[in-house]
Amino acid sequence: MSQGNFFAFCTSLPLLELKAIGQFSCVRHYGEGDLVYSAGDESNEVFIINRGVVEITPEPALPGSSTLLCRGDIFGETGAFTRTRRDQTARACALLSVQCFAAKDLPELVRRVPSFVLFLCENMTRRLFQVRLSEGGCELVGSLVNFDLIMIYQTIARSMRTGVLVLNDGRGETVSEFCFENGTPRWGRFQHLRGEEAFWQLFMQPRKAWTFSFSGESPIDVDWTEQKIVTSSAEEMLIRAIQMRDEFERARESVGDETALLKRQQLNFIWPKNNSKEVRPLAEEIWQIVYNQPTSLIDICARCNVCALKVYETVAEMLRAGLVALVAAEQDENSPDAEPDQVLPEAGEPSPPNASTAPAQEIPATAGRD
Repeated sequence: MSQGNFFAFCTSLPLLELKAIGQFSCVRHYGEGDLVYSAGDESNEVFIINRGVVEITPEPALPGSSTLLCRGDIFGETGAFTRTRRDQTARACALLSVQCFAAKDLPELVRRVPSFVLFLCENMTRRLFQVRLSEGGCELVGSLVNFDLIMIYQTIARSMRTGVLVLNDGRGETVSEFCFENGTPRWGRFQHLRGEEAFWQLFMQPRKAWTFSFSGESPIDVDWTEQKIVTSSAEEMLIRAIQMRDEFERARESVGDETALLKRQQLNFIWPKNNSKEVRPLAEEIWQIVYNQPTSLIDICARCNVCALKVYETVAEMLRAGLVALVAAEQDENSPDAEPDQVLPEAGEPSPPNASTAPAQEIPATAGRD
């Protein structure tokens, strides 16, 4: 079963087929809480998410029946192909951008891009398989090569299961454990992180080589009174995790080389008054880490008890304040005084990763209609 989303699928297309995808689609934008369509509407379009999160709720709505979809996911295809009215409601859970394909154009689109129908079939098959897992009480075990982490999470949440989700790396060592109570995560560990920070990091750092299993047995070595308990709902946790994952990807792109070293540029820590007070404690912690020894972002993340996104956001503020600079590892001479031509990137510091207005990569506008 292929796990590539729409954008991964597009990278495999020849230029002429990619242009056809753009020719027969347009981009639409929705605000948080806006309806994309309601139950009973005509099924005139297929939608693919460029940016944001969509909640799909069947009618009549039942507790735990909603599904969250994110970047690269497709929805509305069943009604568009069968020409039946919508039997679900689609609502934007955050700022949303979608690629729209008119149902009347699908035959011509399939003629020009034959692999598009295979992509649609794989998507619908995956959705059906998720329903079978959640409704049939099947054991959850497998590899992230074949199963998407969001799908696994939603299967546990929708079936309101109680138990522990365990992830092992390629060597078979346990890297993460998450305890669920009636489908809601209550405690979690990801490597050295605990609680919600572990949850955010899990969705930022899944690896295809990892395997997973879900068991109804609780770990006997967990003392719940000493752990960071997760209090938010399963849906709230997933929406936030998806948003933070997308923000983290933009942050990584803005930084560039993650192996570059973060190096102190000043003798004393002086936090500008216009900088965020919320991130100052973490900035001071990072300052202590790099004070005597330049350190890569990867190593800094491993030493801080927060998810990688928060580290990147804080580093961005420190770069703007001139407290630190990113230098190439081979250029470092263990000196606190870095020459200007050693600072990376040359164009300046990374922009804040949490800029929600940063544009998402969509189908080329030259080929589509907005």
